[in-house]
Amino acid sequence: MNTQNTRTGTLTIVDDANAINVPVGFAPSYIKVVNTTDARFFEFFAGMTAAYAFQAENHADTQFSVITSNGITPYAGRAIGASISGTAAVTADSTAVTGTNTNFVGELAVGDLITINGESRKVASITSATALVADEAYDATAAGADIYDMTGKSAGFTLGTDITDDDADVLYWVAVR
Repeated sequence: MNTQNTRTGTLTIVDDANAINVPVGFAPSYIKVVNTTDARFFEFFAGMTAAYAFQAENHADTQFSVITSNGITPYAGRAIGASISGTAAVTADSTAVTGTNTNFVGELAVGDLITINGESRKVASITSATALVADEAYDATAAGADIYDMTGKSAGFTLGTDITDDDADVLYWVAVR
């Protein structure tokens, strides 16, 4: 049974160069997003194929963006203990975590528990897609280490960079079912 789920408030995109994940507790079959910067709207319908899109009336901007790295992609979630994208470097006696090929903005949240080189820490802040700060200093130095999400993520969807193409876009309406 499909039901409409609504949430109030706004979702502000801080780092528009990176996709963001929106957990809702299930992998939706329909998603519609409208942004306030230029009032563009984007929709995903279950069954659409990768890279399929309709063009706007002026044929300049994508209005319906579907399963692509730059559009809307439903995801089934991530199990506790699963690895995330990229690798990390940490230094003994420092709380700084530097990522390589990571998307900390899209894959983690403040308060998440991560494990790097066998050491678990909570995420205190996320500075960018490749930099975050842990709540405690690391005991040992490591480079090229895998990063494990010990919190896990519920199912939801990813909003890509086409949807958040302007600095500080605010998405003022999101519907999922």
